[in-house]
Amino acid sequence: MTLKGKTALVTGSSKGLGRAILLRLAAQGANVVVNYSRDESAANEVLDAARSLGVQAISVAADVSQVDGIQRLYDATVDEFGQVDIVVANAGMEKVNVPVADVTEEDFDLLFRVNTKGPYFVLREAARRIADNGRIITISSNTTTVPQLGVGLYGTSKVATGYLARVLALELGPRGITVNTIVPGPIDGAGIFTDPANDEYKQSLIAMVPIGRLGTTEDVAGIAAFLASDQAGLITGQQIVADGGMH
Repeated sequence: MTLKGKTALVTGSSKGLGRAILLRLAAQGANVVVNYSRDESAANEVLDAARSLGVQAISVAADVSQVDGIQRLYDATVDEFGQVDIVVANAGMEKVNVPVADVTEEDFDLLFRVNTKGPYFVLREAARRIADNGRIITISSNTTTVPQLGVGLYGTSKVATGYLARVLALELGPRGITVNTIVPGPIDGAGIFTDPANDEYKQSLIAMVPIGRLGTTEDVAGIAAFLASDQAGLITGQQIVADGGMH
């Protein structure tokens, strides 16, 4: 129960990677805020699962690609728990197998709104509101470091958060706040890999991984829980790559 008494806010936590991270933090004793955009049913399932672990939990519907949604999310967190100690900027959108030549302006605007603008303002608000000695974690992608066919737009949209985290680590360090980025490879059972139609693509990626498997949501959740803990107090401004050696 290393996070007992802490409050953790995880964006995009009604399913997939965000869900796994939130429940791992709850299992470590943190009170949690489930954030979702549209799927209230999925959010309620996560809410029940978190409460079954013996912690307090609320859910907040907010589009975190919009600044007013982000502010509403933080307002609800502080109103309920008094402060926020852990922020995980997880919400994002995947778009792969799209050559640069085929990307539309609409594709570009959507991915940069969700994957770049959203996390930027989630972190801006964290810088304003997180408690001293808090923990900020961003979720990037190894497509930012491992060039692959068809991920030009997606990888580019995920680059900014890792850089911003390093700058924010400098700015917030005097308050004892750490800021780190997890850089996962492809995650089995999350994102596009919840669709069996992408099995062939998944197998092609597995062939690129030295350990012979894709990551799981639990792999990444474990890293997030460590970075959120007191044991990681000296780790900040880092990008933790978890891709089975693809990089």
